[in-house]
Amino acid sequence: MTEGDEVAVLGVRVRLGDGATVDDVRALRAWLERDEPLEQLLSAEQLRIEERTSTEGPKGRLGPDIELVLQLLGDVATIAALTEYTARAVKTWKNNRRRLQGGEPDSEIRPLGSDRS
Repeated sequence: MTEGDEVAVLGVRVRLGDGATVDDVRALRAWLERDEPLEQLLSAEQLRIEERTSTEGPKGRLGPDIELVLQLLGDVATIAALTEYTARAVKTWKNNRRRLQGGEPDSEIRPLGSDRS
């Protein structure tokens, strides 16, 4: 690899849409950090979860301007597995939120592009 070559970042992006608040994003992050397969990757320092300001779409259009980025730090899991773990945890969190607060925000989970971190 030469200087200036961009390294693809492996991970997934989770963005909550209509009906979500910044508190929802932070609650979802805490939920993801406690979800068993994700918690194991975090404990082994093979995964990092960050809150980032969204760079897509007009500000405030689809919920908070914060998204969660789950970034793999090693070769212990595939993107498919990470996406599956994340989707399952987000679905469970949304079901729990619906039971406790009523309603559930839209969500989008997708792999990180090689052009963004």
